[in-house]
Amino acid sequence: MNRKIVFSVGVLLRPIYLWALCCILLSYSCSKNQGLPDPAKKKEKPKDPEKPVPPGNSVLIPTTIKSQNLLMTFKYEAESNLLTELIQSDGWVTKFFYRKDGTPMEQEYHKDNKLQQKISYVHSKEGMVEKILLFDKSGTTSTGSYFLVQDEKKRTTQLKKLDPRGKLVEEENISYNPQGNIISVLVTNNGNTTAMTSTYDNRPGIYRNIPYFQLLFLIQPQVQSRAIYSNNNPLRLDYLPLSITSSSFTYEYNSNNYPSNLDIKKEKHTETLKITYKKIKPK
Repeated sequence: MNRKIVFSVGVLLRPIYLWALCCILLSYSCSKNQGLPDPAKKKEKPKDPEKPVPPGNSVLIPTTIKSQNLLMTFKYEAESNLLTELIQSDGWVTKFFYRKDGTPMEQEYHKDNKLQQKISYVHSKEGMVEKILLFDKSGTTSTGSYFLVQDEKKRTTQLKKLDPRGKLVEEENISYNPQGNIISVLVTNNGNTTAMTSTYDNRPGIYRNIPYFQLLFLIQPQVQSRAIYSNNNPLRLDYLPLSITSSSFTYEYNSNNYPSNLDIKKEKHTETLKITYKKIKPK
């Protein structure tokens, strides 16, 4: 009997509870909507703020590289990563010129504001660089040339250096790993062959975001410089014959994972480089 009475009271009171709840909700809704703009007037949705690029995804290009004895300053075409000048504190300035498609065309080497050497890139019909011509300060007298072989990714795999008469002086054969880093260089000169092998970190290389950076610095005389111009950063260079001393590279990285400090150690000598960058918009 008691169970039935309780059930009946609950049934009777349920509409009253629902009515009271509706009143409370209606009152809250009215008070909340007071002072709000007319919903009929559409308001533009505010744009979401731009999300910062994660440190590992930022694109940087070098602006200065400073050693104990030399400061190198990199100049670029406005708002781009196209290298136009490399200015050195010892008076040397390298100027870079490009074709309409952005591929290298010429370079000029100036010392104390006077032209010292000029080089010209010769392209095949397929757009590959097949030859680099060297000229003296007059810009017309040949001082030698380089013949190139490139793979399908336009990476130089063979480089032959010829004197002004066309005689072979030196030959290099270059191999890469899947990341695009130079892992071996075989140099043959006067019948003698020197082999260089290298290992790398997994951080962005100093020059990797400069278009055609390997081509621009291809005719650097030091074999060691080959590894520096890779997509990642060399950790160690080893040579055959063993009479050539190995080199080791130790880095400090900035917040974007690019090298900001580099120590190059060879025997008892250590050279320290400090690198600064600027950010560019990813393509």
